Amino acid sequence: MQNLIYIGGVLMPSPRTYAVTVSDLDSADSGRGETGIMYRNRIRANVYKIQATFRVTRAELNNIVDAIKEASFSVRFSDPYTQSLKTCTMYAGDRHSTMLLNSDNANETLWDFSVNFIEM
Repeated sequence: MQNLIYIGGVLMPSPRTYAVTVSDLDSADSGRGETGIMYRNRIRANVYKIQATFRVTRAELNNIVDAIKEASFSVRFSDPYTQSLKTCTMYAGDRHSTMLLNSDNANETLWDFSVNFIEM
């Protein structure tokens, strides 16, 4: 299995789903004129966003949450567009946890944890 995501130099569990989006950022004065023609003022190109879902135990979930608790952090990830590892400073967007298997032993409880990593 391929190592896809490192946060702060620490390898994260292999994600169950993994999607990489590259976007451009336009200024507020970009938009369509009265004739429908797009007037675009691109201020930044190639901004990365990673959408990942991890199927993890409670301990693994705690490790991921701890790794992304700061306002920003270094993410090294597999870039499908260049087919290489890329490193960016990112922040964590919305986080979502779904319990899949409840157990009396907290370490055996399984979670799906979804998060977006967004380039600064």
